[in-house]
This record gives sequence, C-alpha cells and structure tokens, in this order.
Amino acid sequence: MNEFLQQFNLHVDLAIEARDLVRGATGQEIQGVEEQVEKMEQIKITTITIKDPQAVPIMGRPLGTYVTIESPPLKINDPYVKDEIIQAMSKSMTILLNNRLQPKDIVLLVGLGNWRATADSLGPKFIEYSPITRHYFQHAPEALVEGMRPVSGIAPGVLGITGLETFEVIKGVVDNVKPAVLVVVDALAAQNVDRIGNTIQMSNTGIQPGGGVGNARHSLTEQELGIPVIAIGCPTIVNAAIIAQQAIKNFCSVSNTVFNDMFATNSIKDTLSYFGGDLAVTPKEVDEIIENTARIISMGVASSLFPGISREQLELYAT
Repeated sequence: MNEFLQQFNLHVDLAIEARDLVRGATGQEIQGVEEQVEKMEQIKITTITIKDPQAVPIMGRPLGTYVTIESPPLKINDPYVKDEIIQAMSKSMTILLNNRLQPKDIVLLVGLGNWRATADSLGPKFIEYSPITRHYFQHAPEALVEGMRPVSGIAPGVLGITGLETFEVIKGVVDNVKPAVLVVVDALAAQNVDRIGNTIQMSNTGIQPGGGVGNARHSLTEQELGIPVIAIGCPTIVNAAIIAQQAIKNFCSVSNTVFNDMFATNSIKDTLSYFGGDLAVTPKEVDEIIENTARIISMGVASSLFPGISREQLELYAT
C-alpha cells in the first residue's frame, strides 16, 4: 500500500491510517508509538502518541499526540452524537495544550481551505460558526460574558484566490496580534472511503496545508510560528486511485482471482490519465457533512476555550 501511495503521490493525513499502514506491513506494534482507545456510547476515541524520534520516519509524521474521534456519519445531525464529540474534543484540547494556555491569553482560530469549493470549505465554515470575541475587549467589554477570553478568527483563503501564501498571511497576523495559541481547521484526505465524514483528527503537531491533495504549502508549526499549533480536520475527499484499488481487490477476493498489484496500478493510471493521474472524489452529501462538522468542531473548540459558558451564549458571538 505504501508503494501504491508513492506511485500516485498520495499523502496520508490521518495518523490512525498511517499506523494501520505500517502495522499492516510489519504485523507488529510500532516501537516508540503509544496508543490509547476509549469508547463512549456513540463514538470511539483513539489517541496515538509518537514519542521516539526513530518512529517519526516510520509513521511519516512528527513527534506529538494525535487524537482521532470516530463517529456515526456526520451528515446525520444527531444531537447525541454531536454532544459526545463536543465533549471529547473539549477534553482532548486540554490534553493537547498541556496547560500552555492561560485564562486571558489570546487565541487565533484559522480556517484553511477554499470557500468556493464545498469539499474544501470546512475551515472557513468553522470560522463562521466560532465565537469571536477579541474586538469586544476593546470596543464593548460590557457585552462579554464573565470568563471569556480574547479570540480572533481568520479564513485566509487559498493562493489561487488571494495570490498570497497561507503561511504569509498567518505569520503576519501572528506577529501583530501575538496570540498564545493557534487553532487550525482544514479538510483532510482519507485513504479509505469508510472514513469520509465520520472521523475528526486533532493533533498538537501543526499542519501542512494542501498535503492531502499533493499540493503541499509551507507548514504551520510551532517551529515556524513560535507558538503552539493545534490542528483539527475531517476527511472530506478520497483519491479515485484509492477507490479503484479497493474495488479491484474486492472483486479479486469475491471472484477468487489473484490480485496483481502491477497490473492494477497500471490500469488505474491509464484510467486516470485524462485527469493527469489525479482525481479526488467526494460524496454527494458533502454539503451536509461540511455544515454539521463545522458546527461540531466550532463548539468543541469553543467549549475548551470558554469553560463554563453555555453553548447558547457562545453561539451569540459567532460571526
């Protein structure tokens, strides 16, 4: 599978998929990687911590903690599922921040992606539904609820629309606003169709915009920006090559036919050659997935940043 991903220049966004790929290749646990699994009534939470530098090249991602929340399909607006995910996200945010955020610290929320493309609009939608409060501290402090902190939000768009690199925009804002923490939300690419719209990943290792679709930009990390970066995402697309390979493998399995990796790869390349070998697929319900997921993530983050304040009050400060 790793060779297949390299053939099509595919990046594995989800740490849980990277672990499964490595574990599938070796049949063993990965030294220097710890895993904890917690099951709630509606969701499953898997926390993967990469502790050993030797595990970094094996996993293909930096040292840090990765929290994966698996749930029923997010296109279904189930209030019970929503409540559990928000609760899990709030708890995970506290773990990922590791007491590095003080009550009055400024937090900058960043929604990555292209608001013109539904499957890539999770980030901008997240900003739309998040409580933004920093300007109230200066212009209308009486309108704030006791216990609030200053929070700013930005959706910098994509290079093709703005002519600006995402890193350039965010670095400029960070240098001027001086937030204590950056929370970045972006749509991800999955390597399994089963994960589209039912998985949320959180990590404290930053993010590389565009990595999942082979258009990697400058990384947004603590090393580059000088502040902790919490990255959150949900898979909304899967590469057509992945779907084609899974379909061929399933056909070979049910028809008792030997799967030939080279023939399959060449056939997929021929089929996708019209698209330059790269075609991303998203479900027809992607608008509902984006809408519900953006609302869930915004409240999950807000519940952590504004503890003790009700969701109804927080929604009043959304943009």
